[in-house]
Amino acid sequence: MKRPLFAFLLFIFHSSSFAQDSCAIRISLLTCTPGTELYSTFGHSAFRVVDTNNNIDIVFNYGTFDYYDPDFYTKFVKGKLLYFVDTSSIEDFIYEYEFFKRGVTEQAINITCDEKQKLLAALYENIKKELLNKFNQYTDYLNN
Repeated sequence: MKRPLFAFLLFIFHSSSFAQDSCAIRISLLTCTPGTELYSTFGHSAFRVVDTNNNIDIVFNYGTFDYYDPDFYTKFVKGKLLYFVDTSSIEDFIYEYEFFKRGVTEQAINITCDEKQKLLAALYENIKKELLNKFNQYTDYLNN
């Protein structure tokens, strides 16, 4: 009597513990450790989207800015620097952080497939160049 119950519970546990999300989209948060440059003192975060149905693996980076702005550090310190969202491959993103000897941790965001699709639509909306909301001001020492 105990054996069939054990086998049944083992089957239920095995099935539920390995159940896959039927959604082919995986969204995760990439958290980067602080660096030695002033602008990297507080670390950084970005979104990674993997869509296996459409063969997409892309990073949405909201912390992109113009390194060549002549008033870069003045604007940065005053919170006047314009940031914008940009995209890159995961390989390019990781390469940059490894080059500067900074760590990157990835954490999957546990949301429903519908929520993933809505978030992905919002991410794609934000990278449109014609949108004014592509650019934003962010003050590291006030917003962290």
